[in-house]
Amino acid sequence: MGNEATSTLGALLRAMREEAGLSQEELAERAGLSTHAISALERGTRTRPYPHTLRSLATALRLDEGRRTALLSAVAPRTARPSTEAVPSRGPRGLPVPATPLIGRADDIARVGDLLRTHRLVTLSGPGGVGKTRLVLAVAAGVGERYADGVRLVELAGLLEVDQVMPAVADAVGVVRDPTRPVAEDLAESLRGTDLLLVLDNAEHLLGAAPDVAALVEAVPDLTVLTTSRAPLRVRGEIEYAVEPLEVRDLPDGTPSPAARLLLDRAQRVSPGWGSDPEEAAAVAATCQRLAGLPLALELAAARARLLDPTSLLDRLDSALDAGPRDLPPRQRTMRATLDWSHGLLDEPGRRLFRLMGVFVGGTTLADLQSVATRARLGEPELVTHLEALVEHSLVVAEPTGRLRLLEPVAQYARDLLDDAGEWTEAARAHAAHYLEVAAANHSSYRDGGQVAALTRIDLEHANLTAAAERSMAAGDAETPARIAWELWLYWWLRGHHDHGRRFAETALAHAADLPDDVHARAALAAATMSFAMDDVAAAAGWWERAHQHAGDDPAILSNAVAGEGLAALVAGDLSVARDRFERAMHHAEVGGTEVQWTWGLTHVWLGTVALLEGDADEAVRLVEAGLESARSREDRLSSYIALYNLFQVELGRGDHAAARRHLEESTRLSLETGDQANLAYLLDAGAVLAAATGQHARVPLLLGAAQAIRETLGSRGYGYYRPDPATIDAAATDARTHLGGDRYDDALDTGRGLSPTDAAAMLRT
Repeated sequence: MGNEATSTLGALLRAMREEAGLSQEELAERAGLSTHAISALERGTRTRPYPHTLRSLATALRLDEGRRTALLSAVAPRTARPSTEAVPSRGPRGLPVPATPLIGRADDIARVGDLLRTHRLVTLSGPGGVGKTRLVLAVAAGVGERYADGVRLVELAGLLEVDQVMPAVADAVGVVRDPTRPVAEDLAESLRGTDLLLVLDNAEHLLGAAPDVAALVEAVPDLTVLTTSRAPLRVRGEIEYAVEPLEVRDLPDGTPSPAARLLLDRAQRVSPGWGSDPEEAAAVAATCQRLAGLPLALELAAARARLLDPTSLLDRLDSALDAGPRDLPPRQRTMRATLDWSHGLLDEPGRRLFRLMGVFVGGTTLADLQSVATRARLGEPELVTHLEALVEHSLVVAEPTGRLRLLEPVAQYARDLLDDAGEWTEAARAHAAHYLEVAAANHSSYRDGGQVAALTRIDLEHANLTAAAERSMAAGDAETPARIAWELWLYWWLRGHHDHGRRFAETALAHAADLPDDVHARAALAAATMSFAMDDVAAAAGWWERAHQHAGDDPAILSNAVAGEGLAALVAGDLSVARDRFERAMHHAEVGGTEVQWTWGLTHVWLGTVALLEGDADEAVRLVEAGLESARSREDRLSSYIALYNLFQVELGRGDHAAARRHLEESTRLSLETGDQANLAYLLDAGAVLAAATGQHARVPLLLGAAQAIRETLGSRGYGYYRPDPATIDAAATDARTHLGGDRYDDALDTGRGLSPTDAAAMLRT
């Protein structure tokens, strides 16, 4: 009867498919099944498909009621098999149903589901605590109906030996083993012809069984295996899907991030209303950032919501990760335990390298890692091999850009291990020495055509540089942060990090007695320029004077210190002193060589500013154009747009609006290339004055509003390299308000404040 039914079903299905004009692949896609399942049914190797499988086929074939009944009736009734029969149970094994909802994984579920349509060995990889098990259960539940024989889950975490894996799989699928031959052979024979999804959870400590898994997939054409592991299996046919932490940034419409929604959901289960106050949103977001969106870390932190409000939780995050829900596996009840699990899978060289990576902040590159490892006497020839192991075990994230980083909870764990091993001091010293070299290597590039590349490089390493300085200071080394301050001051200027740079330099200078004169002087120059950028001219003048006192006969230091004294005089309106200092600075720069060509060019621009303020426009143009020629010869964007701003002022005063606009457009383009926001604010003000002069009144409040917003973001109005005329800006605003009316002007001003710097800058180039 069974054989007759099988023959009838297979023949009937094939006839219906061919009548519908469908290939096996097309029918499988319509029915949401695998091609293997269709093939097995038509060949007769699948004798008892589940009713929902046949219903899916009937729907896909668009059968009428009579033909649908015929297809369903072609299957013989199911009968129980003796327990000794060496074939797997056809009933679907129930998957665990988590007590809490899965949050923020809808896209992952869909993508993994799509992968399973075209691949038969898929591995979900990712760090401990990222939520691989929760995700795999959700995927399996969602795709289970595609497989005629359902889903089997094999939980591997409790296994200790590689040779336990295949027996565990056999137990899960109900194979009765023959003790006289390998389990793998029993499995292959019994599963052949079945359409099954096999889920292997937590395989990272049993990777030696990967060849057996791959062989089973190859031997059983209708078998699909979905695995979770902190490291990929690294076998042929495997497709890896990296499970990322939850996104920690809120959506543009203000909706909380997936990480925040998970934290709030779990916390409110133990403390209703937790985190609901809008004033607590910042603490919730900061907690998610600190925990890098790792679901396990968020769950552990949420367990403390009974006692801690969001702000208190943020303050006590380390202790909050020490214990979690009792129904978690032992290896996941603390963040330390889940990381210990991964760390224990490494060999000793891999562990040493992992500890060392704890010294980096914000990630690193392979070249930087190798340099620090060598300085810390860990420059092993197999470093890349050990690094690959760290990446495979999901302890290190290798980004597509080539950057290597640790998620913050993992980084803190690595730092603890580094300290416990007594290696912290040596590693921190090596790290600081290397990043001082990185800062020095990029210092001169801020003044030439390498500006953009240098800024990009230091953008990535600014956190490492700051950490290097702070650790050095804590260790009693003031010289390293003082040197870093000098190497970075122009980076801080261009990026608008004025307050940070000032505190950085002044902290180092608080230990000035420990500094060599040249280091002392250069750190004072850094403090002066940052103070000046913040419009604290008095403090800047004091630091420039100190730099002058400690300069000795170094022309590079002297040219910068004396030029600074000229800038302070320029701001004070003492044009005679300003001219004197700029001319002296120019002389020092002339004998200082290529190192201070930048200062030589700028002193010409500043002397041109003096001439302009004295009413000699022609002399101003001559001097400024000399500075601009120097800047262009070095492809120096910063000096170029300072010069162009001054030329803009000259042409605006002469009434040549077309020439003024050309200078403004070029200056804006260069400013955007360097990302100099403070400079852009002055250009927007200048654009507002030009707009008023050319009758474009509607643009004036938009540009002024955008400039206001930039200055508020930077927390400063200072940019003393320029001498704008506030009266002309006020006159432009008054004129525009008169033409537009107060309400329309104020509305446009608010609109301007909401513009991005890039959108605002676009108005200067049209």
